[in-house]
Parts: sequence; C-alpha cells; structure tokens
Amino acid sequence: MKIIFLVLICFFCGSSALGHEHSTAVPEIDRKFLDDIQRPDNRPDERFDEKSKRCCTDRDSTAVDYKLVVRDGDKYAEPEWYVWVESYNAEMKLEYQWKRVPPEKIVQEYAPSGRAYVYMMSYIIQCFVRPLPHF
Repeated sequence: MKIIFLVLICFFCGSSALGHEHSTAVPEIDRKFLDDIQRPDNRPDERFDEKSKRCCTDRDSTAVDYKLVVRDGDKYAEPEWYVWVESYNAEMKLEYQWKRVPPEKIVQEYAPSGRAYVYMMSYIIQCFVRPLPHF
C-alpha cells in the first residue's frame, strides 16, 4: 500500500518537481530576462548564494497593472509606483488593492516586451520590473 501511495505521489508531483516548466502567462521574449533578474536591494555580501540574490524565476513573476503617482504640493516630488495586487486589508481579509512599491525593490532594467512584472513572496513585493516608457 505504501509503495502505491509513493508511486502516485511521484506521478502527480514528479514532473513539476523535476522540470522547470515555463508558465504560459509570460511571453517567450521575457522568460530569460525574468529568470536572470538580480534583486535590486541586494548588498555585496558573500554569505548569500547566487539563488538568493535573484528575484526568483519567470514562473514566480506576474504581469501586473500599475500606476505612477506624483504627489501634488511636494517641492521635489518623487514619482511613486503602485501595483494592483492581492493583499491583506485592515480586517486581515485578502482583496485586490493598490500597493506602493518600495523604491529599493524597483529593478532598473526593462523586460524585452516592455510589460510590467512583480515578484511577490507572502504578499510582500520582492522585485518590480517597470514597464517600458512610451514616448
């Protein structure tokens, strides 16, 4: 009985655990770029391995709606990025809301397709790839 159970677990979980399958949500042109992004808030520190210096992989990224906000009245206003993501509200219920992107989480490079992506871990923004500006 245990052997059958183990075989079934390997059958259902084996392909996703052993292979790196690409999500269909990410265009092919962006996959390599998203796999190689370095976390922008990394500090030079040899204690971290290469994997922990990365945002994650293209399978962990999500194309996201975004907005750029410049506050009125500030003498030297810095624009702030916001993304539409699932997050906890004041009553600790999950809902979609605009969440401010911390400046240290913004990746300097742009995805080849020009799309915006966010990497989240436990509802916390780890990396944000800005959209390519259109002039």
